[in-house]
Amino acid sequence: MKKCPFNNNECNAECALFIAPDDLNELVCARLNSIGVYDKENGLCSLKSLALSGSRFMFERTSSVNRG
Repeated sequence: MKKCPFNNNECNAECALFIAPDDLNELVCARLNSIGVYDKENGLCSLKSLALSGSRFMFERTSSVNRG
């Protein structure tokens, strides 16, 4: 398990930034899981979720087409 950058402990339900599966409703949890930014079985750190969501957003709105 990765460590929290704030308190250097394991990221789990004890951390205020952790999003447990029971913190989200089923629809939100399923949608985030379907795009690969949330683990609906184990939960996820909110900072990691933001980073994954942001990178997914940028990936879907950019292209690597060579215009030369």
